[in-house]
Amino acid sequence: MIKEILIGIEQEARDRVYREQKSLVAIKAVIDLVNQIDHEVEEVPLQDRNRLSRLLVSLKGSDLNEEENRLIEKIITN
Repeated sequence: MIKEILIGIEQEARDRVYREQKSLVAIKAVIDLVNQIDHEVEEVPLQDRNRLSRLLVSLKGSDLNEEENRLIEKIITN
């Protein structure tokens, strides 16, 4: 009984670590994209999710992944 509980707790912890690792990778990717912006020329649309997404997609050269999109949503809602 205790062993099954511990195995369950361990799996939950592993899942959390995996999700957080994916989040950290997305954060790094978005930071790298934002660093490419010439802030003297380009205004970063922090209030407009669609414009911000389009800007980052343009810089990345491909669609944003699920984690990057989640991060954009967090940026907009802060």
